[in-house]
Amino acid sequence: MKQLFLITVFTALLVVQCATEEEEIYFTHLYGYAREETDSTTGISGLILKIRDLNPNDLDYWRTREVTTQTQDALVGFFEIDSVVYGTSQQQGTGYVAIFLDSLQNPQWPSQLWYPTIFGPADTIILYVLE
Repeated sequence: MKQLFLITVFTALLVVQCATEEEEIYFTHLYGYAREETDSTTGISGLILKIRDLNPNDLDYWRTREVTTQTQDALVGFFEIDSVVYGTSQQQGTGYVAIFLDSLQNPQWPSQLWYPTIFGPADTIILYVLE
């Protein structure tokens, strides 16, 4: 009887601990390059990209930020954006960050969408842009 009581108490404590655990937000500093798909060595500067990720203030909503590709240290098509939320301790996967190229803001390029796989406090991606 005493063992049953102890098992019940420990199980209840475990359930309460798991239910009240606060979500840990996973941030990354995202570096990237926009390249032409037909010639992967040619970067593209001047593209306006929209980065959509989880809103760290309210994880039920998204936030969208813009970044423009540029030439930095002789690397054409470079961009970076800080504090990108790519998941939480309870929400993980590849669909939490999206990068959108809007043809209305970039008339020379068709609209395109990427869902990059991001892990860790800093990550680098390459976006291959269709013509």
